[in-house]
Amino acid sequence: MASCERSLLPIDIIEEICCRIPVEYLTQFKLTCKQWFALLKDKRFIYKYLDLFQEQERFIRIDRIVQIIDPVKGARSSSPIPQEFDNVAQISTMVHCDGLLLCRCKNERSRSYKLAVWNPFLSQVKWIEPMDFYSSNDFYGFGYDNVCRDEYKLLRIFDGEIEDESEIAGSYEPKIQIYDFKSDSWRIVDDTRLDWSIDPPCKGVSVKGNMYWIAHWNNRPEIFIQSFDFSTETFKIVCNLPFECDVLDTAALSSLRGDRLSLLHQSGETMKIEVWITNKLSDEVVSWTKYIDVTSPDLPTLHTDQHLTHPSYFIDKNDNIMVWCEQETEEETDDDVCVSVCMISKDGIVKKQIDAGRCDLCSDNRPFVCGYAYVPSLVPVPE
Repeated sequence: MASCERSLLPIDIIEEICCRIPVEYLTQFKLTCKQWFALLKDKRFIYKYLDLFQEQERFIRIDRIVQIIDPVKGARSSSPIPQEFDNVAQISTMVHCDGLLLCRCKNERSRSYKLAVWNPFLSQVKWIEPMDFYSSNDFYGFGYDNVCRDEYKLLRIFDGEIEDESEIAGSYEPKIQIYDFKSDSWRIVDDTRLDWSIDPPCKGVSVKGNMYWIAHWNNRPEIFIQSFDFSTETFKIVCNLPFECDVLDTAALSSLRGDRLSLLHQSGETMKIEVWITNKLSDEVVSWTKYIDVTSPDLPTLHTDQHLTHPSYFIDKNDNIMVWCEQETEEETDDDVCVSVCMISKDGIVKKQIDAGRCDLCSDNRPFVCGYAYVPSLVPVPE
């Protein structure tokens, strides 16, 4: 199809039209007109569009292929795993920011860890070289300086211990490092030991450029939300959790409407599910309000195996909770689990939206992410 030089429509009308089109269809307009093509690469439009579609979340699943699942519309698309991940045996951590995914990958040959930033929608991948090394004990943050939206940064928290079977296993000095895409380099922010630790299943969420994790004190039982501000490069405690969390319980953190947090909790004893939400994170005092409380014998199990993702979920534009569920198969010799996306309405009705197939727990020789919530975007991977 031949493209025209300029559209007959004014650019503001074109922009208004594009802001109403789902991102999956938007890229088809690149071939329509050079003016439209330029708009889809315009930084101002890219972020305007992203902010308008913060509620258009999807689930991404990686298992031999990459699947993008839209549980609200019941739709899914698939694409090959990027060639850059050919030698990756495992993706053990994933952090989302503006449609970009920070992935900690285990190298199939050397069994060492690598770090990549990936936009699945644009099929762009960038490898991030370490200052020294990456380890299985690392925790990561992904955000940006609020002075300039596209100046992205990464945070690495290393507690000093490497327990895996690699050549670098042992004890080291703990360190906190920041990677700046603009300078393409790491620097040490603080090399002192923190008096708190991130809850290991919690990979954290990025909201308006800052990172948030579920954390606990090293010498006290309180559990709280810990944040990192990429603009000031400082840590800050946001608020305590609104409930006590037993060792068998499941807790997961998610963003809400682009400026708040939500927190899902499932009791390991009663299977009751509750979801809490905060007020705006920019408010002086951040507190929790109970959003939903569901008790039913038919509630799904949200987390069955430590090797799979901790429950990934989001609250859609209709105020329903879309959550990734896992269910063990009945066969005694089967190491698979069945995975699906369930919808939990505000009145407690549970409905399976999409059957996503099975996950093989014994296979560790391929990139694998059971399910993770993210927002597809036109934001290019920083060079």
